[in-house]
Amino acid sequence: MVHEEVYFQFKPFYNKQPEEKAYLGDFIEMTASHEIRQQIERIPVFPEGISKPVRLTSVQVIGLIKQEVSNISVIPIGESSALYQPVKQEKENPLLVFLRVAFSMLLLFFGSALAIMYFHSDVNMNEAHRMFYYLISGEKVSSPILFSVSYSIGIGAGIFIFFEIYNKIKDKDNPGPLELEMHQSEKELRDYLRDQEGKNQI
Repeated sequence: MVHEEVYFQFKPFYNKQPEEKAYLGDFIEMTASHEIRQQIERIPVFPEGISKPVRLTSVQVIGLIKQEVSNISVIPIGESSALYQPVKQEKENPLLVFLRVAFSMLLLFFGSALAIMYFHSDVNMNEAHRMFYYLISGEKVSSPILFSVSYSIGIGAGIFIFFEIYNKIKDKDNPGPLELEMHQSEKELRDYLRDQEGKNQI
């Protein structure tokens, strides 16, 4: 008898509340016939839902499928395990959110301003501006205001372009450098927690 081959891989995220019943279809994607897919997707994994991060392995998934569906070959692809946690919708106090955001903005503003000023002081930026102004205009001035203002505008424009703020205003879907860095950090955190959970189960 010919066995149907079922390939599956883990989904990157779990999108249910803690009290919702978790089925196998909430954790994996697969290629299979419509009938077998429905059977597998409705296999209960956590009948009471999950209230804390849980680690699911390919071996566990294959065992669950084999218990419910016969005459198939189950083949995992991708990662051999994944870590999932429920979606928590906690309502935060709007005032606390505003204060936290305001504090972060002020901290970043003054911190970056101090860093730029210290850098300019170390490299004697005022003298560099006077030299560039003399090379361009042929005039020696003590305070090249026009050059300094243009330089300051250029710093702001450079930040604006580098973080692709214009694209965000235009509702572009392409992520900027900051979003990519945050995504990479979250991915590394999930991998670390998954590995730690695996160590705890040994």
